[in-house]
Amino acid sequence: MARKGPISDKQVVVVGANRGIGFEFVKQFLEKGNRVVATARDLSKASHLTNLKEQHAGLELTELDVTNEQSRKDWAQNLKNIAKAVDYLINNAGVASWGGLGQLTEDELLHCIRTNTVGPLMVTQEVLGAGLLKRGSVVANLTSKMGSMSDNTSGGTYAYRASKAALNAVTKSLSIDLDDKGITAVLLHPGWVKTDMTRHSGLIDAQTSVAGLISVLESGKPLVGRWYDYKHDEIPW
Repeated sequence: MARKGPISDKQVVVVGANRGIGFEFVKQFLEKGNRVVATARDLSKASHLTNLKEQHAGLELTELDVTNEQSRKDWAQNLKNIAKAVDYLINNAGVASWGGLGQLTEDELLHCIRTNTVGPLMVTQEVLGAGLLKRGSVVANLTSKMGSMSDNTSGGTYAYRASKAALNAVTKSLSIDLDDKGITAVLLHPGWVKTDMTRHSGLIDAQTSVAGLISVLESGKPLVGRWYDYKHDEIPW
């Protein structure tokens, strides 16, 4: 399913919105005239979001730990009190892990997979189960080129690569299972962005990345089960 035209007057949920790319998604969707529900693990530490809420009546702030089952269930039930439907679910919450061979621990690997793979899948399942994903809804999972088998020419970074490759597989299955319901699942690669996660060593800023990713969603390109970067280029699996 492909939609063409500006995303405006929609209900958007941004998971993992406290900083970086997630926070920029919230800002840009609000600027386009949408209603946004933003999540953070601890709102008492989310000063950027609380300051933004003072400027936008259409912003709702919620707490969610994507790695905690009870947190996910409670959050989804609360979401039903905020929104009748979710037009765009942006699964952005994630963690980095740079450990190479001989340095990686099992706990690091499992934490990365629990956050980057299990989190987006279970959040999507909860929102779907709450009846908030309708025909025409879009689930956009933020992934990384580092999860691409074709793109891996340098090895290393085991936990992060594995978690994103698994997220890609999850999203492909979602795209098939949700398609007959008229719900789109798509993968988005933001590029190497200057954020806390990349220790600000990226090549582009968050504004450029997010503007490009939103324009992909607005472009009319075929989205179901596809994988695009912020420049609209399709990424090899």
